[in-house]
Amino acid sequence: MNYEESVRFFDHIPYFGADSSNDNLIKTLERLGHPECTLKFFHVAGTNGKGSVCAFLDSILRKGGYKTALFTSPHLSKINERIKVDGRDISDQDFSDYLERVQRVVVEPLSFFEYLFLMAILYFVDQQVDYCILETGLGGTYDSTNVVIPEISVITSIGLDHTKILGDTLEQIAKEKAGIIKSGKPIIYMMQEPSVNQVIEEKAHQKCAKIIRLSKDDIKIIENQEKSIAFSFESGYYRYNHLKISTIAEFQTWNAMLAVHAVKEIVPDLSEESIRTGLAAMSWPARMEEIEPHIILDGAHNPHAICAWSDIIKTQFANTKKDLLFAVVADKDYETMIREICSADTFGHIMITTIPGNRKADSLQIKRQFEKYTKAEITIEEDVYKAYKQAKLKREDYLFCLGSLYLAGMIKRLIV
Repeated sequence: MNYEESVRFFDHIPYFGADSSNDNLIKTLERLGHPECTLKFFHVAGTNGKGSVCAFLDSILRKGGYKTALFTSPHLSKINERIKVDGRDISDQDFSDYLERVQRVVVEPLSFFEYLFLMAILYFVDQQVDYCILETGLGGTYDSTNVVIPEISVITSIGLDHTKILGDTLEQIAKEKAGIIKSGKPIIYMMQEPSVNQVIEEKAHQKCAKIIRLSKDDIKIIENQEKSIAFSFESGYYRYNHLKISTIAEFQTWNAMLAVHAVKEIVPDLSEESIRTGLAAMSWPARMEEIEPHIILDGAHNPHAICAWSDIIKTQFANTKKDLLFAVVADKDYETMIREICSADTFGHIMITTIPGNRKADSLQIKRQFEKYTKAEITIEEDVYKAYKQAKLKREDYLFCLGSLYLAGMIKRLIV
């Protein structure tokens, strides 16, 4: 099987399995000799910020001299992005080879995500990595990655997303995310609404897990520069002054602090220099990423993430002229997203485009939602690539591209 055939294979299998128990996955791992038991994991769940926390963990550990593995989702441009060792994507040849290795032992049907997870585990074992960083795909309790026993579990911010699967309250979603907490293994989380905190802590107590609680109030922003943020934190566990991250998104300081505490809990001797350089070196695409001068791409795709984006717009871009390129998939709460976007500031022009596929949203309906909250000029261009080029030409100052990771991936491919 060549690489192109491997990619096509994933086009024809379900993304998630019909059976949420992970039984088929566990049976396959048994046939493989449970390779996951030979690896050390950092396991990360949450609604938003998972990928960024994973990227911070990966960068810090690599600066500390450790060989790392990273398993994340979704990919933006190429499926190989989901499986990395020491910051490098799995090669096309290895991708095909490890898919064939998994296929040889599969009896029960597996999903898209389960195949990739198994390929990643086999690849990480053969690469003899020191630490694996796993991002959950969906939820936590029934996620494919939840078959591992991690060194530590990390829970990022909790918000309403995938409500038809995970539940329609923050407490229900928090319960699913807290499913990654394992017996006797520490859990670190960012305190949020009291009801969410209570769900996480109850699960931790049931599992006799050490709890590390962090607060956004622990962080002090020192300076917000054009392409970076200097900050300090004092949490009661650790104190660090004048750290730097290479982003304009203040919410990334929360994710950085989570990563620092998780690493120090498992690798207490890691040097301060490794932490500083690891934070500064971290780069994660489509998170307030300036892809071209004054064109900023963000993968915010649910109301919770849009609120974080909105806070940045209100504070850091308050006195600039702004245009918007927006796309969303049909099963998102896009009315809430649009209302929050329009509350952030006034946009001169809004370009609406469409993500193709079976989750395609009605662009006219999206336009009508925007018209409820803004008097901006609104244009529809169904083709993403044409929409980006037109929006780029029309913009007066800043152009923000927002609403979907699918949109982010298509634009990233366009500008490569």
